[in-house]
Amino acid sequence: MPCSEALAFAVFYCILLRLFGHPFLSGLAALIPVEAFLVCSSALAKKVLVGSKWGNDHSTSFWSWRHFTYFFAQDCFFAWCGRPLRILAGTVLANVILRRMGCRIGKRTLLTDPLQASDWNAVSFGDDCVVAGLLQLHSFENMTLKVKRTEIQNGTSVNFGATVMGGAVIEPETTLLPLSLVLKEMHLPTATYEGSPAEPVGGTLHSIPFITEPRPGSGHSELSREMASASNRSGGAAAAS
Repeated sequence: MPCSEALAFAVFYCILLRLFGHPFLSGLAALIPVEAFLVCSSALAKKVLVGSKWGNDHSTSFWSWRHFTYFFAQDCFFAWCGRPLRILAGTVLANVILRRMGCRIGKRTLLTDPLQASDWNAVSFGDDCVVAGLLQLHSFENMTLKVKRTEIQNGTSVNFGATVMGGAVIEPETTLLPLSLVLKEMHLPTATYEGSPAEPVGGTLHSIPFITEPRPGSGHSELSREMASASNRSGGAAAAS
């Protein structure tokens, strides 16, 4: 794939050189159309190999054709979109490329490392978010690749070093402090969170039985009910004393 970048540059350089006849200026001018061509090529590869829906809530075996095409499309993304996204990191301009790749990103949302949004169909960010942490939206379990959409809703801040895993839902105006960990399919109501796994700072959500309860059908609801019951019992004992 690095050869494709050199080949694209050579083609555009020759075209511009024939048009304008100045070697140095033709070389400089060729850089912009080369990057645009590579970004469009990456978007086309993703559309053909992955599609616009796979990754919402899907899985495939490790050695399957889908697994190969998914990560080949990611390799194209890293190789062909890496330079412009590193230059545009932390600005809303990076969102233009990510939306072209299939990410759902709202207005005025900033990503300090947009290359992390490589599970394109699993990215769903609202307006006015700041994502400075780590995104791990796919996982391997029992030789199976699993990808599930993650929702970071309006006005949420994911601070440096915080990690968000696939299938999580983070409600509006939530703050994840540095080094927080949001596990797969956790649901966080609006609050400030810290720790691993993430818990509300200072117990600000004691009125809510269990704030990290996974989505229904995830297989952990019984554990969540047990933890909620234990929390209620301890709260009642403290009140009686």
